[in-house]
Amino acid sequence: MEPSKAGKIAATLWLRLFLVSAVLTLIAAGSLLPHLKNSAELVRMRNALLLQSEPAEYDWTPATKPKSFAVDDGAPMPLYADIVARNELRVEGDDWATALKIGQHLLVDGNRTGGPIQSDLTQTYRRITELGEGYCGDFADTFTGFASAAGVFTRPWAFSFDGFGGHGHIFNEIWDAQQARWIMIDVFNNFYPADATGRPLSAMAFRNALLTGVTVPQLVPVDALAKPGFKYAEKAIAYYRSGLPEWYMWWGSNVFENDQAFLVRTLGGTHRALEQLGGIVGGTYPGIRILETSQNQPQRDSMHWLRLRLIVATAAGVFSLIFFVAWLATRRGSKEAALQGRPT
Repeated sequence: MEPSKAGKIAATLWLRLFLVSAVLTLIAAGSLLPHLKNSAELVRMRNALLLQSEPAEYDWTPATKPKSFAVDDGAPMPLYADIVARNELRVEGDDWATALKIGQHLLVDGNRTGGPIQSDLTQTYRRITELGEGYCGDFADTFTGFASAAGVFTRPWAFSFDGFGGHGHIFNEIWDAQQARWIMIDVFNNFYPADATGRPLSAMAFRNALLTGVTVPQLVPVDALAKPGFKYAEKAIAYYRSGLPEWYMWWGSNVFENDQAFLVRTLGGTHRALEQLGGIVGGTYPGIRILETSQNQPQRDSMHWLRLRLIVATAAGVFSLIFFVAWLATRRGSKEAALQGRPT
């Protein structure tokens, strides 16, 4: 077979593969259009990409931490380590007192104007403490960074109201090495839950208390001088109760690693979604694991289906690009072969 003819056949094959994959890409991408209408749906797509098939485990300690749970192995950011030292946020031999001091430091002057910061850890800290800005995710990440710099292990819990989308809340849980137990702290809403005796509760103990309704936990201020997240405790309890069906855990506390990652830094000045995508592609953004219950089975199924569509759309798009490039290359090669074989 003549080279030019063989090239034409190959080019035709690559063109057909490109067209098929392009159609699949359009179909898969079209199914995702409803999730592009607002930021909450963008968060749902992000969470679907980060969703891990294993359920959330919580009955572990830092000593028995699952290997898949991401932590910062390197040194803390110099800024965070310096702030811990200068403000004496670390209370030797008392992890819970350290956590409270960190929370009080972030609730400086008690003034908070709210609003998402969506920036790196340096700017997030400065805008929280200097401008009173920040929403729950900003406070949770910054608290995690300071806890890590102070030698306190922490893990983030979250819940949603809209099928694991963008409407929800995130807070921290620290490991108190002295008492050998987990303790929940919600710095953004300025409280930690406690039992009738004033003993701080773990996140799961708080959740179970809300589920059973036998006792209503106390909501003790992290900083008595700071503005509370809820004016009335009853409204706070109702808020948390409404989120009980959709609890999940961020499967990592590696805020420094993700903040300093190359793709995160590179895309940080563009758009928050692209910055997070950089962390996902680079493997530094932690995954999420759902606390599975019979109530959230439909939501879990919906998230797994969304994850599949995202994977199909991405894979089809990549193959479309590969096939298109191959078609262009073989088409050019076929033309060059035809010219070389033409009599002069």
